[in-house]
Amino acid sequence: MAVNWPGLLAWSTKYHDGTAPSNFKKMSDEDRAFLEKAMEEAFGKMEDPNQALLEAIGQIKSEERTQESISTALEVIDRLCDDPDVARNVEKLDGLQPLLDMVRDFEGPIRFRGLEILALLFSNNPKIQEAGIKREALALFMAQVKDSGRGTEQRSKAFRAMVALVRALEPFEDLFLRKQGGLALLVDLLDPAEDPRTREKAAAFTLSMACNGSLKAEEVKDLAPKLAAMVADGESAVQYREVTANCAAELSRLDADACRPVLLEPVQARHTSCGAEDEVEKGALQDCLDTLAKA
Repeated sequence: MAVNWPGLLAWSTKYHDGTAPSNFKKMSDEDRAFLEKAMEEAFGKMEDPNQALLEAIGQIKSEERTQESISTALEVIDRLCDDPDVARNVEKLDGLQPLLDMVRDFEGPIRFRGLEILALLFSNNPKIQEAGIKREALALFMAQVKDSGRGTEQRSKAFRAMVALVRALEPFEDLFLRKQGGLALLVDLLDPAEDPRTREKAAAFTLSMACNGSLKAEEVKDLAPKLAAMVADGESAVQYREVTANCAAELSRLDADACRPVLLEPVQARHTSCGAEDEVEKGALQDCLDTLAKA
């Protein structure tokens, strides 16, 4: 056994408050020492991370599983994901489908944690992305995004997992955009009523696809009005504004004629109001204005 499961399960049962995999009751110094010892015993002597992953998968698949054992197994997998070899082997060890089934069948904290881990496994991992597409993970994630209310944790985490699944692989981004209704979903996620963090993620994904050629010129007209509203939101966080400005610039390069009527005025206004500390954002806005001036 690569992991001391009895020790970890004892830790989980004693300190897990039942509301989320990583929410623990306030611990005394003695309690904290117990937790650190349990983790040290679980991982300190581990010689084979892939065997540990196999055991964690077994915990998730077990007919005797409990919410505590699943949550503990997910924490183990999360820690193991730091090893690229483990992430590459999750499909070979029959771990991907149980994780997808768990995300489909469970609700609340277990689903959220599972979505986070799937996003880690898919991120920049083409072979596992391909396995996820074959196992219809895209349809699962998109349904969970669409079925969730704006601003909910499920909506945010399902979208993150979905982006990790298809990102940087043109055939999968094409599948998302044109065969699974992804363009309409992006338009919805960029809406002013959406949570700002989710809007930023949607803009970042749109920017990525505009840069790598997956997004086509004829699709810009649907996205540009939403970006215009985001550009006007000058009080938001710095990263939000920088991502938005760069996205507006790239969309303008793809189709300046479609962007000019909706983007020119808000981009000019935001460019004028930028301070000295907004150098990155202002530079992107200037690029956008230069492109629009040629339209």
